[in-house]
Amino acid sequence: MSKYLKIYWKQNLILTLIITFGACSQILAGVMNARAFNALISLDLEDFLQSMLIIFSLLSFYIISLLIRIPYEAKVIQMMSIKTREDITKSFEKMTYQNYHNYKAGTFVSWLTNDISTIEQNGYTNLYALLTLIIEMVLAAIALMFFHWSIILFSIVISVVTIFLPKLVQKNVNIAMSALSKEQENFVISVTSVIKGFDTLFAYNLLSVLTQKVLKASDTLADKKIKQMKSLTYSAILGASGNVIGQVGVLVLTGILAFQRVVSIGSITATESLSNKIFNGLGNITNIIVEMKTVQPIFEKFEQLTVDNNPKESFVIKNDEIKIENLNYNYGKSLLWRNLSYIFKSGGKYAIIGASGSGKTTLLNILNGKLSDYIGSVTVYGNELKTVNNKQIRDEIIYLDQTPYMFEGTIQENIELGQHFLDEDLWTALKDAGLKEYVKSLPDGLNTDIGEDGRNLSGGQKQRLALARGLIRGKKIVLLDEGTSSLDKHNAIEIESNLMSNQDITLIMVTHNIREGIRENLTGILDLNSI
Repeated sequence: MSKYLKIYWKQNLILTLIITFGACSQILAGVMNARAFNALISLDLEDFLQSMLIIFSLLSFYIISLLIRIPYEAKVIQMMSIKTREDITKSFEKMTYQNYHNYKAGTFVSWLTNDISTIEQNGYTNLYALLTLIIEMVLAAIALMFFHWSIILFSIVISVVTIFLPKLVQKNVNIAMSALSKEQENFVISVTSVIKGFDTLFAYNLLSVLTQKVLKASDTLADKKIKQMKSLTYSAILGASGNVIGQVGVLVLTGILAFQRVVSIGSITATESLSNKIFNGLGNITNIIVEMKTVQPIFEKFEQLTVDNNPKESFVIKNDEIKIENLNYNYGKSLLWRNLSYIFKSGGKYAIIGASGSGKTTLLNILNGKLSDYIGSVTVYGNELKTVNNKQIRDEIIYLDQTPYMFEGTIQENIELGQHFLDEDLWTALKDAGLKEYVKSLPDGLNTDIGEDGRNLSGGQKQRLALARGLIRGKKIVLLDEGTSSLDKHNAIEIESNLMSNQDITLIMVTHNIREGIRENLTGILDLNSI
């Protein structure tokens, strides 16, 4: 958390000054209570009214400070939260494909939502509350010294006791918070999974399963939240005990001093107000610190993401071939191939065939740099995939999935993926993908919203949109994994023929069925059944 406080130190300094101004106004108003009460005892109306006017002015300044502080504090917290999310997602960018998929998507969603909310509330909001209490306590302690030294000495002794007591349960609080954070991840995963399965449950008349799953996950999450609150309650009770002893003790001590005429009777109201600031602050500080410490495991979890920081060689075109040599790959405990060797020439058109489970998609994932735990050698234009910069490799290769993912948004947004292309290029890509006429027939054209997960498109339309997404980027190597499997025969042949006739690309496609008219134009066929 300190990392983000340092990044936004200027904003936090301004916020600290605002908090200090408000605290000074409050403490001075408390001190003025003694003067007002003494004036009341002596029946000095003029002095009483003057004191009350000063108190009113000071409290008005405090209210003004709150009007400035509350929205500014929210702004600073959001700045740090956004930066935290940015750092998390940048870690995703540095992860290998395999490391990323060691986690469930719901886990990362929980990090960016539940965990950030916890950091905002238990971390940043509590930090500023803690800062406010510390400033108020220091100012109150200084003010108490002007009444009598014994009052501040007593306050210090009780303060030490009040701070120590909640530490007795700190370990249990941390354990409960870690368990809650993990259960929040599981809750998001469970709920996301069952909600996405609505169509399947609907088809089988099993929509009641949706409620059952959500309730079961909710019960488990509620149990963890209750356990966390129990642990925090024990901490709060211990802190409150010291608080009560401190406040009553200061009041008794001031009363004794007043009887001895060491302090004025009006001092009782001031010392009560100031001691309340100290001991209420201490009682809250211990709980706040306990809650703040619960965010540390969350930040540690973020730091434990395995990123690929190993230096990689730059991609340099050294020859015109993609070469597989003595390739072996284990999928679980099964060996997919033994000493697979093959050469794909630049500009060639190739098909990879084989029975289900023969490793066709796995081979494409190796060629795309997703899987690097292979044995043997795979080079693209003379660059070994294990040692070359994978990001640079993907600048040369486009991988068209057999189950393309559609982002919520428009057709244009799903093609551009955050980049910008000319309308002319967009329409050319749609034409080559066999989707131009369909998009032109839509009232909103490129701006048509396709819905969540592309719900408004058919399976074939999704594949064609994914194809357009790849074609517009002009990559030289196209890996097509059953990329036309959801299309009717006419459109599939048309798109495959367009790819086959494009002399600028190297086409490697996985297929279960090589269509007539395509087979004779292939440069080569890699049959994994024969390996």
